[in-house]
Amino acid sequence: MRCRRFALLLVLFTLTILAAELPAQNPTPASIARQRFNQVFVKVIMPVTARTPKQDGPAVESWVAEQLKERGESEYFAVTDWVPVCDGLLADDELDNRVWSGHLVGKNSGSFCPVGGDLPERKDGRVLVLIGGWDPGGAHEAKVTLLDEPGTRTVEPVLPYSASETRKVIPGEKPLAYVAVLIGPPSRKRLTSHSNDE
Repeated sequence: MRCRRFALLLVLFTLTILAAELPAQNPTPASIARQRFNQVFVKVIMPVTARTPKQDGPAVESWVAEQLKERGESEYFAVTDWVPVCDGLLADDELDNRVWSGHLVGKNSGSFCPVGGDLPERKDGRVLVLIGGWDPGGAHEAKVTLLDEPGTRTVEPVLPYSASETRKVIPGEKPLAYVAVLIGPPSRKRLTSHSNDE
């Protein structure tokens, strides 16, 4: 019995020494860049209108409610939970940037075209977030540039595409929807899976 234990310890000791002598792989520039990309999450919020009657949905956080109140919205509901927007800047990232299917619950509720997200630019410590769709051809969008730091957040109106860069919401006018955007830290899962791949 002692001989068996001794042999097992000898084998484990030998394997430990061999594993310790293996050269470590240095991270590549691409893997280092991936480690620096913060995650971007969005939540779609609909104002209550004749076309979008109030329905049950995911919770609306207090900071989102406060920003909606500042914009004059008193009745609204969330149609999505926090949805990650994949970063198209990563060549090997799978891109499924569907944020919302466009369907509402209830027989009198209208439906919209699917809504997608995109992160077309990260530059100078900022990230550009585009959320578009709602109509055929993606005629409405929310476009926002945020500080690319975890905890940065905002709520933006969804405006007609042609007007989204040049005008703000006119008082009394209701946007088609709102998009809450939240910057989170880099995904631990992504760091682990990519560091194992390389």
